[in-house]
Amino acid sequence: MQKKLIALAVATLVAAPAFAQSNVTVYGVVDMGLDHRSGSKTHKNRSGLDSGLQSGSRIGFRGVEDLGNGLKASFVLEQGINVDRNSTAGLLGSNANRQSFLALSGGFGTVALGRQETPQHKFVDAVDPFGGGTVGQANGVYAKTASRLDNVIAYVTPDFSGFSLTAAYTANGTADEAAIPKNTPDTNLKVFALHPVYKNGPLLVGLNYIRTKAETATQDNKSSTWEVGAAYDFGVLRLSVLYGEIDYDNHATYGDNDRKQWMLGASIPVGAAGKVAVSYVNAEYDKKIAGNNIEGKQVAVGYFHDLSKRTNLYAAYAKRSDEMRFTNSGSGVVENNTGYKNGLNVGIRHRF
Repeated sequence: MQKKLIALAVATLVAAPAFAQSNVTVYGVVDMGLDHRSGSKTHKNRSGLDSGLQSGSRIGFRGVEDLGNGLKASFVLEQGINVDRNSTAGLLGSNANRQSFLALSGGFGTVALGRQETPQHKFVDAVDPFGGGTVGQANGVYAKTASRLDNVIAYVTPDFSGFSLTAAYTANGTADEAAIPKNTPDTNLKVFALHPVYKNGPLLVGLNYIRTKAETATQDNKSSTWEVGAAYDFGVLRLSVLYGEIDYDNHATYGDNDRKQWMLGASIPVGAAGKVAVSYVNAEYDKKIAGNNIEGKQVAVGYFHDLSKRTNLYAAYAKRSDEMRFTNSGSGVVENNTGYKNGLNVGIRHRF
């Protein structure tokens, strides 16, 4: 019986040459840890075994086909996974679709179409000593436009001795492009992003510009973001800095307001397998929001230890100011004195 099953499996593989020739790679992350929150004015302390504290748990498929003459077609299909609990959406959970895009690349660069990570998200996480993960991530106070957007068309230039430029646009970054009746507000979220970056050895430096617009019956809900960031690895430590400003124009939540934010951080090697990460993040608005002066601060420290090239342990602690606290789930910021003030993560991550 066992020999018959093996023969059947081999026959199935032989009968599917198209899959074998398409050069498809399966990859993913399984991340589990303890998440503890405290210091809320409205909620009891919370401790839970959660998925995706350092990196979102996921499974992905990446494929590429050589079309000849330097031209290649490629795709990424990446799905989030809830490892810690059952879900009405099954294994993949409700946050299933992380990335899904098709790309064409050659001597001209790369053009990609679909749901994609934003240039700002990738750059900020590359500069952040916490890599955009755990309670220590800069994104807890340092606001990003979005991690991923729908319906994106992106162009990335070839690499010119370390320099490249990404331009991206979406006609609706959070849903399908709706059919809008005439003489009514265009509620589609339009986002344009421009990101030049230079990477050379220990040096990483880049700029971001993002413009967003989504109309309502009474407002345009526009914002413009620009930022500069850099990181340099001195060997004994990697020093990181970010500075950005967001200009809100007639926004439903922030009105006509400006937000200034910055981060200073460092990553310090400990032996051959460990590193300590530290950061300080600050954000403030020029004007009051709902009658409140809003200023956020976060101090974070963490330790990451590699057990192998694919598996690591992590521990991180962060403390935020009263005005900007962790939400109940730890994913984002609540800016009117709700949520948790202190966060602690301890966990393990495996990449495959």
